[in-house]
Amino acid sequence: MTLELGGLRLTLLQRHAPAASNAWCRNALMADAHCIAEQRELRAKGALLSAVDLQAWHGKLPAFLAGERTELHLCADGDCVGLYLQRPLRDDMTAVTVVLLDPQIFAAAERQADECRTRNSALFLVTHGQLTRFGEELEQAMRGFPVYLGHTARQTA
Repeated sequence: MTLELGGLRLTLLQRHAPAASNAWCRNALMADAHCIAEQRELRAKGALLSAVDLQAWHGKLPAFLAGERTELHLCADGDCVGLYLQRPLRDDMTAVTVVLLDPQIFAAAERQADECRTRNSALFLVTHGQLTRFGEELEQAMRGFPVYLGHTARQTA
């Protein structure tokens, strides 16, 4: 399952630990992220986000699309994926700043987290239509990776 927004392509591969005993681990998703923007190429792969993050992003995006908010920060609990949306830039364009951090690199550089985020970020523009499609893809991803609650060892969708 793939989510695309401008220069960002986020491919959701599978649950990181589908049989884990706690919901936090069961909801972690393995993903492959790739972004090309500003003559830069960013990559990250691993447990980058969770089903809970997808649900939160999907819940926040409609207010932004409706023009109720001019800024929106979508991030992953582990800080490996971050999207900062800001408008109006011009016409129907929205500026998107993407931060992608490989989990191993981020863990090793946690003391210099701000510098690490700056080195691993890129900026691009998207239209309202692209944001709307991204919202539709988020909804589809939520159906493919629903949030698992509770403390049972295994749940079915």
